[in-house]
Amino acid sequence: MGQLFWKFLLAFWLALILAFGAVFTLNQLSQSPEQNRALFSPQGRFFLQNAQQLIDSGGVPLLLTLVQNWQDDPMAREQLLVLNAAGTDLLGRPVPAELQASPRTKTLTVQANDQPLQLVLVDKDNFWQQRAVVMRERFSPRDATGQANSDLARGGQERPGLARPGQPPLRPPFWFHPLFLLVAVIVTSMAASLGLAWYFAAPVRQLKAALSELPQRQWQTQLSSDMTGRRDEFGALARSFNQMAQQVYQAIVSQRRLLHDVSHELRSPLARLQLLTGLVRQHPADLELALEKIEAEAARLDQLVGEILTFSRLESGEVQPQIVAVPVHELLESICDDATLEAHNRQQQLVLEQNPPAWVQADAELLFRALENVVRNAIKYAGSGATIRISSCRLPTELLISIADNGPGVAPELLPLLFNPFFRADKQTDGVGLGLSIALRAVATCGGQISAENLWHADGSRRAGLQVQIRLPCQAGS
Repeated sequence: MGQLFWKFLLAFWLALILAFGAVFTLNQLSQSPEQNRALFSPQGRFFLQNAQQLIDSGGVPLLLTLVQNWQDDPMAREQLLVLNAAGTDLLGRPVPAELQASPRTKTLTVQANDQPLQLVLVDKDNFWQQRAVVMRERFSPRDATGQANSDLARGGQERPGLARPGQPPLRPPFWFHPLFLLVAVIVTSMAASLGLAWYFAAPVRQLKAALSELPQRQWQTQLSSDMTGRRDEFGALARSFNQMAQQVYQAIVSQRRLLHDVSHELRSPLARLQLLTGLVRQHPADLELALEKIEAEAARLDQLVGEILTFSRLESGEVQPQIVAVPVHELLESICDDATLEAHNRQQQLVLEQNPPAWVQADAELLFRALENVVRNAIKYAGSGATIRISSCRLPTELLISIADNGPGVAPELLPLLFNPFFRADKQTDGVGLGLSIALRAVATCGGQISAENLWHADGSRRAGLQVQIRLPCQAGS
């Protein structure tokens, strides 16, 4: 968090400097040479603009009372000197030398009983220290020479709130001091930087700890709901982390299961080969029969290894599909011609129903492998005497291929497992359980989708078979 704190603090002060610099630059560029003087407050400009009206309506005492009340305000940043013809301030305040030559003044001449008065608005050189010119005691109607002023004495009594010369200046509150303001800005910026650093560093520390725990906990680490429940980017990152960890864990579990299943499937034919070899050694007369069985087991082992390799290549994404225009109707006709003999041996009927010829953009070899696996899977599990219907239907944006049989179907709880590698709903049949898994990945590589569902009788009392649907994207009119 330390580096973040200093970075945020530096960014905070850099933003302040840039903001002040931009304001100062715009202020300098927007001012004309005549305006390139100290800016006066609205109160000071008000007194200069309305001084004559105040004297005409209430005389000089009213003007002095208002001026003194304004000067009593600790926030007043100017002095308004009311000078008579002798250059003396009527409120008894000291008049700076060379007042007229100062660029931080603004002067106005008004008439009071045919006597000229000069109003000088002075912008103080040191705003906070020069503020102490305000006096608390009443005004004595005498000028700096000790003589009574006819304009001031005409009121008949002292005006409340006016200052007397020699009164000690009033200090402004300490929170107006520049040093206090500087300290406040520094403390505030450090507190804000510390809060931001803590806000950003806390979730990062949790994520770092979770990443370090992944190997020790076999990728089962999950961030808490405090992190995943956040509505900001850290919450989205936490949810993505949990999803990533879960997917990696499932991939590891799947890999372990795959290794276990592969070893099991390979062990069975190898054990049979060893058994046949032992029998041949004990009974040399049965050599011919044993060789036939050994050849059958070797062919089955070769088929198993080939399917495992195909599944592994599809699973790892090593297969680079060659996307071309594929005539699906020709693929289905070829597959049905090859599978007809096998279906007849099982007393099954193979029916092909196709709409007008349809073409899709896919990998011809992968698509052929997927369709063949689904058809042969239906022939293997539909049972003797079953009817297997293969149909294709062209929709506006996709081609729907359906392979349905009227066999026993699959238990509903086993449907989600049909496309898992090495899964067989019927353990009594031959096979390794990779046909539908290869079909799933081959169809996905071609940009399509595959699904399976049970068919039911009209009354819904029992299953009427299994239907596998393959959806492939195609262009309208293809």
